[in-house]
This record gives sequence, C-alpha cells and structure tokens, in this order.
Amino acid sequence: MTSISFAVLGSGSKGNASVLCCGPHTLLIDAGLSVKQTQLRLQNLGLSVADLDGIVLTHLDRDHFSSGWAGRLKRIPLPVYLAPGHLGAAEATGTCRKTLRLLDMEAPNRAGSIQIECINVAHDDSGCTAFIFECEGCRLGWATDIGHVPSHLLERFVNLDALAFESNYDRTMQLDSDRPEFLKERIMGGKGHLSNCESLEAVSTIARESQLQKIALLHMSQQCNHPGCVLQLWREQAIHLVDRMILTHQDHSTVMLEVKAAGHQLATG
Repeated sequence: MTSISFAVLGSGSKGNASVLCCGPHTLLIDAGLSVKQTQLRLQNLGLSVADLDGIVLTHLDRDHFSSGWAGRLKRIPLPVYLAPGHLGAAEATGTCRKTLRLLDMEAPNRAGSIQIECINVAHDDSGCTAFIFECEGCRLGWATDIGHVPSHLLERFVNLDALAFESNYDRTMQLDSDRPEFLKERIMGGKGHLSNCESLEAVSTIARESQLQKIALLHMSQQCNHPGCVLQLWREQAIHLVDRMILTHQDHSTVMLEVKAAGHQLATG
C-alpha cells in the first residue's frame, strides 16, 4: 500500500521547514531554518540534506527561506519549486535562476514521484501557496501563512489522507498582548495568520470530506498561543479529531508521520 511520510522540522516565526518522503523521492517544504540546523534535524530522522531531491516554497518570507540556502544552492544545485508570483522575491535572495522551477498554478506538477497541486491563498501583499502533495493516491494537504480560509481552498482540500494546517494564535492572547496595534491588525485582518478557532473550523470541514490519519498544526505563535489553549479548544469542539492531531514546535522536529492511501473514499462520520 502506498504511503507518504513527513515530519515538521520546525515551525514558527523563527523558521519553518518540513520534509516529505514518498518512495525514492524526498522534498523539503520551505527552507526557513539554516542549512546547518536543517541538517541536524534531518540527521535525527535518519536523513540528510544530501537526500533531498528538491525544495518546495510556500513563499519567500525570511522564516520560510533562510538566506543561507541561496549560497548552498550555488554550490550544490537543487531544484526549488515555487509559484510564478514569487520569482522576483526568490531572485532577490541571490538564488541562482537556473535552480528555480516555476509551478503551473492551473495543472498538477511533478517532482519525481510526487505530484504537486498549487492553490493561491492570501498572506500580506505577496500571497502564499498552499499545496496538495500526492503520491500514487496518497494525498497530503499543506496550508500555512493564510490570512483567511477561502472557499476555493476547501473545495480542493478533499479526499486527503493527512493535513498540515496553520493554527497561529489564540485570539484572547493576541488582543491582550503588548504587540503594537498595527501588528495585531496585520495578523488578524484577513491577510496575516489564522487563529486557533478559524483553523479548527477549517480542519473540521476538511475532515468531513477526507479520511485524515494525521493533522499537524503549523506556525504556532510562541507569544500569542499555547499548546494548552489548542488542546482545550479541540477537546471541547472536536474531540473525535484529537487523537489525530500533532502539535509542531519551533525548536525541534516531530517524529516521522506515516500515512497510507485510503482509496479516496469520503469520510462518513
């Protein structure tokens, strides 16, 4: 039976990176950790930077593409897959143009054995890209740094076997924080990040149209969120999903999470 394995190496405002393995191919999803730190966390999972077949970028904010990777890619070329709208930002980092692979936003793309579908989502001025990674029928949805959940994302995030989804802040903690008002407005204004409640509402909708085996929550704020807040919310509103939910961390990797293709049958409960 076909399976996909993935691990979140680190997720948060100080750097985001994850690894996805399917068959003989391994991709890095975002490269917001330093090359050294990425290597260390991959080694803890029995992998290496040398195992990577490419890097897929959601967008080019510094916490999703660390500047050190541009120099690394000049010495050891590695395909970098990104949406056309992020080409200018990628070139501004000094990344070699020949390493960049522009993704087709209207049709599936391939990186080895892994099919990649792209979905535009709102984030600041440049936007962000959500993905569906598929390998021989096993489907993983990936969405982070989204200001709100658009209907076109929910329409595409169906028949998934696993999901990685942003759950950035607790609304009360955000409002009570000493952050400047302009920053609160940026985060909460529909083009910044998702609250725990917005995230759970979307995840619950996606779960009704999928058979989710793993749900990894991404980009949790260290200042305006807490694992206890997330767990309490999920236990109160989605107790049936709690055993599938994984909280990711800024400072260390998750374990490798393996999911198997469920045959694209819609969940009934």
